[in-house]
Order: sequence, then C-alpha cells, then structure tokens
Amino acid sequence: TDSAILKTMVSGKINGAVYALRLEPGDDIHTAIQDFCAGQNITNAVISGLGSVESPTLAHYSMPAKQFTDRQLAGVFEVTNLTGNIALQNGRPFAHLHVTIAGPDFAALGGHLVKGACSATLELILEAHPTRFRKTPNDAVGLAIWDFEPDIVKSDTFT
Repeated sequence: TDSAILKTMVSGKINGAVYALRLEPGDDIHTAIQDFCAGQNITNAVISGLGSVESPTLAHYSMPAKQFTDRQLAGVFEVTNLTGNIALQNGRPFAHLHVTIAGPDFAALGGHLVKGACSATLELILEAHPTRFRKTPNDAVGLAIWDFEPDIVKSDTFT
C-alpha cells in the first residue's frame, strides 16, 4: 500500500490548525502529506516548505492539449520552494504541490510535483482550514479543479 512508503515523518502542532511536518530520507512526499491529513481529519489546507528531494518527477500542463508533460529528473535537488493545497479528491485528502528545485549547478527548475522522495529532509508548514472543498473534473480545463459546493457561502446569505 501507499502507507508502506511512509518511513519516519514526524510532526508537531504549532498552534490551532497549524502544523510543522518533517519528512525523513525516503519518505514519499505525497503519501506523507496525504496520510497525515487523513489521520488528522484535515480536508483542506495550504502547505509550504523547503528541503531536498531525490529523483523528482515534475510536470507542465498544456491547456490546448489538456495534458501534462512529465519529466523525471535523476539525482538530489534542493527544494527552494514547495507550495500547494489540500482538497478532497475521490473522498480523500489530495496534495496538489508545485516546487522550485535546484541541482548542483544551481540552475532552477519548477513545475507540478508529480512524485518525489525526501532526500535529507523536507520541512513543511501546513495550515488546515475547516472546510470540505473538493476537486472535481472540469471538461473545459481538462483537470480536477476546486468545486466549492456545498460549502460555499452564497452572497445572498448576507442580504
């Protein structure tokens, strides 16, 4: 199972709904985040962080083609920025992550993080929100995107 990929991630509660997560070498990034959220009943959140990743797969989305182009990278890279959000997809927390990474030549690459394992460490801040927004397929865009129903507050509620 995907849970078997989770090695040794540790976490601490900063305050209220804000958590610090530290991934350890070998932890699958998406699995660690998604399993943490499922375990804490977190359905929506924002996440950011830095650290290092080994052999990441990045992607770029083409609107005209409505498909991703993946690029697997070999080696260890510094994660100079990781940013993303958590929403429900197929009833489970789903981590939508983007990264900027740099290799030993200091050249930066960025994109949608499809897959990656923590190299030395990955330090993340996760801020949970008390909503249950989900992502559902959108044919016009060709992706699963935010679907705010039924949690959105209608503007006429305040009239």
